[in-house]
Amino acid sequence: MKSLFNFDNPFIQLLCRVGDMMIVNVLFWVCCLPVVTAGASLCGLVKVIQAITLGDEPEVIKTFFRAFRENFRQGTVAWLALLFIAACLAGDLMLAKLYLTGGALTAARVLVAVIALAVLAAACYLFPLMARYENTLKEHCRNALLLAVGKLPRTVALAALNAAPFALAWAAPVTFLKSLAVWLIVGFAGLSYLGCMLLRPVLAQLEGRKPEAEKDGGRDR
Repeated sequence: MKSLFNFDNPFIQLLCRVGDMMIVNVLFWVCCLPVVTAGASLCGLVKVIQAITLGDEPEVIKTFFRAFRENFRQGTVAWLALLFIAACLAGDLMLAKLYLTGGALTAARVLVAVIALAVLAAACYLFPLMARYENTLKEHCRNALLLAVGKLPRTVALAALNAAPFALAWAAPVTFLKSLAVWLIVGFAGLSYLGCMLLRPVLAQLEGRKPEAEKDGGRDR
């Protein structure tokens, strides 16, 4: 019976990991409430999940708010830029529906979709890079675009993963509302965990280490 509650027990370690993910998921949601802080909040979430996927045992609250604070400026600028681009694309789509028909409307929709997918692909790398490395925002954006193109199969998987909750909310709003509690408790941390697992070989390659290395090779936060 004692072995069941031993911290070396894999089941206990799993419970601790799930508990950490629940805590950081709630922190993420709370810090997203002002909306403009969502970018910094995402950096905090990713930083904690990166540490978890690398086998570390981060101090969740301390790690989250340190990453939130250190990435506040870049994360906020990047997030607001993404919102601006999304608003522009939505406006372009509305104008296209008003003034275009037939093939022209189809071409406009395809163009908007391509641009949206390109932005989403770059964003899949942008916030993990900001959370892990010190660099200028310009360089982070450049590196995110290069990775999005250079790691295309992985990019497709990451884009599908990140788009999943929004696609569910649009395609099946009732189902999304029924699962809202899951998203509030652990859902986005779970998606971030899967995303960080997909990114782990990419980060290992960037840092010149083997993917199975379980210690954080990025900047110490």
